[in-house]
Amino acid sequence: MAAGNVSRIIHGPGRLVVNPSTNLGTTAYPHGGTEIGKTNLCAIQSLGTSFRVEYESLGEAGDILEANNHYVFACFVRSWDDDAVEHFLAGGHEGGVATQHAMFHAPGTKTPGETSLDHSISILFVPDDVIHVPGILIYNGIPEWAEGVEIAFQRGSELGIPLTIDCLRDAYGNILRIGRLADLLLT
Repeated sequence: MAAGNVSRIIHGPGRLVVNPSTNLGTTAYPHGGTEIGKTNLCAIQSLGTSFRVEYESLGEAGDILEANNHYVFACFVRSWDDDAVEHFLAGGHEGGVATQHAMFHAPGTKTPGETSLDHSISILFVPDDVIHVPGILIYNGIPEWAEGVEIAFQRGSELGIPLTIDCLRDAYGNILRIGRLADLLLT
């Protein structure tokens, strides 16, 4: 491990790829998937909750049970890209009649209380600096437009899609991997 060095501070902008299908260490971007575009404000959050076991005989905690595996990836997709609308707003996606560009239509095909697994995708965050910045591979994600999040049509704000991906287990038991792009495995 290197000693503290300000030149190693990481700023991690990057791009998103939907459903990558080829080896990430040896193939060219977009790795067999659909390129979505530039992102910023990327974050992965653990929402799992551990359980504190109180021992009555001691009057204090005697054990902590591991948290469940609940992760959410959030970012801002820096455009109103046709592919982004199709993959991330899938239940409300439709093509424009005149321009053929993507539109969002509510309520679209979504029905409250129905499964969202039909809209699941794998997501790869490819950092601009693949040598020093880790990438993120989400194996089975459900894109959501989170409650209270806005698409801003304002002079001082960049237009884009605020995205939230709820991370689920895939058929192989994988949820996500964070690491150098060459080390991330698709299965």
